Amino acid sequence: MSAIASFIKLPKTALEGLRKAAASGTDYDYLHANGCEVAEYRWSGYVLATLLPYLQEKHQIDLMKAEYDDIATLLTNSTGATHFIFTPSQNTAYLNRLDPTLFSQEEMRDYFNAFNETNEQEIGRAMLDGIAVFRESLRQLDEGSVVVFGIL
Repeated sequence: MSAIASFIKLPKTALEGLRKAAASGTDYDYLHANGCEVAEYRWSGYVLATLLPYLQEKHQIDLMKAEYDDIATLLTNSTGATHFIFTPSQNTAYLNRLDPTLFSQEEMRDYFNAFNETNEQEIGRAMLDGIAVFRESLRQLDEGSVVVFGIL
């Protein structure tokens, strides 16, 4: 089983339209018409679902909570796919702390395997690539934009 990760930069001025599109079930069309993909993750998006709590628990980097959680929750509920909205304040707080050289593939592999009760020996590389894609997404932000991150 696999999932795709999506990172779409959207102007903040388009967030109210996204809220309406989510309520009407046209959110993906709206995102692609008003935003642009800013990062690509080649592994399963499910790896990122484990990386998020790892970053929060082990490094106090919380990418799961931000100013637009209400819209992220609406997107999650309307699509059945997990969504988060990355913001400029997260860029300020976490960009430098998401330097991949600061993380251990072995520690992340062990966390992933314990969290998911698996024995994936190469998963540390996928987690490290996830840190790089989160960093790239945050790097794309400016004061007038957000990145809508989805695990589809």
